[in-house]
Amino acid sequence: MSAGEDLLDAVARHDVAEVTRLLTSGADPNHRIDPGETLPEWQPNTPLRMVVFRISDSLLDDEDLADFEAIAELLLLSGADPNPARALAELRYGPFDPSADTDPFRRVVSVVVTAAS
Repeated sequence: MSAGEDLLDAVARHDVAEVTRLLTSGADPNHRIDPGETLPEWQPNTPLRMVVFRISDSLLDDEDLADFEAIAELLLLSGADPNPARALAELRYGPFDPSADTDPFRRVVSVVVTAAS
């Protein structure tokens, strides 16, 4: 696998240490894979879009969501473009309401949406 594919895999597993290592080693925070022809706008084809995609997993607990929040911040600090992830967040979860309760799920979405603003 390429460093970009490794990064996508580490993000999907919410492995903060591995994401940090890969970004420090030069992995592209904007790595993009071909989403295919089936609903490409819904696919997690960049690391930050993978964060937005994975946080909807009903089996995640608050600690897992905190990992995804940290990963989103790392990706953004490394130069990830937040706009594709924001588009996916709005497609999947609707418009972001900054006045809504700040639960761990919304904090992750807030990191992405705020960066894209």
